[in-house]
This record gives sequence, structure tokens and C-alpha cells, in this order.
Amino acid sequence: MSEMVITISIIGALAAIAVPGMTGIFSGSQDAIANEKLEMLNQGLNAYGHAYKEYNAPANDGSASDELTAVLDLEYRNPNPNKTLTGSPFIRPDYRPVSSGSATDYRIVWTGYRFKLLKPGVAGIGLKVVFDGSDYTEPYAYPPNYSSSGR
Repeated sequence: MSEMVITISIIGALAAIAVPGMTGIFSGSQDAIANEKLEMLNQGLNAYGHAYKEYNAPANDGSASDELTAVLDLEYRNPNPNKTLTGSPFIRPDYRPVSSGSATDYRIVWTGYRFKLLKPGVAGIGLKVVFDGSDYTEPYAYPPNYSSSGR
């Protein structure tokens, strides 16, 4: 009986040490995933700018519509073989983020020339960063007359 009490005490002590460390790992992994998505968007924006020599950015209107427009532009690949640019699409075409204004979410916002990350606790509306992969779904079906903001 005393062996069981000692074993349970040791397991409890180990759990008391390990659990707080695990929460730090979880928070750090969320930061890493959010920064990875931010970097994906900014690298795509850089590649788009090099291909088109400019990016006529959507207006930063305080909603997430400007971020969503920029994502669509970065995912677009012109079906006309004479106008297809090397490197397009500039980000994964199946990235389908949603907007969020909740200060409990990680959000990616458009500054007018770059994307930046808002961590939980900071107010603002942007693209919600999710951590379960549910923001990758079917690619957007562009209408035949689609024209990106950059062209």
C-alpha cells in the first residue's frame, strides 16, 4: 500500500513540473504557425511585386475585405498562357481564411503594403489564424473576367 502512495506522489510531482511547461510549448507552437502564415503571405506578396513590378493594394478599410482581396490576388493564376507569370500562384490556392475581430484570436492584417500579425489581446480585424488546418479547402473558382488588383 505504501508503494502505491509513493508512486502516486512521484507521478503527481512529475505532472506538477510538466504541465506548466507544456502550456508554454503550446503557446509557442501557435506563435510559430501564425508567423509561418504571415511569412507565406508576405513572401507571396514579394513574388507578386517582382512579377508585376507593382502591387496596387486594396484600400485598408478597417474590415477584412482588403486582406481577403489580397489573398485572392496572390492565389490567382491567369488561364491565358500569354499572360501567365512565372511563379503564380504566389501562395497556395487552397488557402481560404476567414475574418475575425476577436481579440482572443491571432489575426493577420493588411497594413496597406505588407501583412502583419496581431496576437491575442490586441484589437483589430483581420484574417483569423486557425491551427487545425481548416483554413485549407477547395481553391476559389475565379470568374472568367477576374482581374487582380495588381493588373
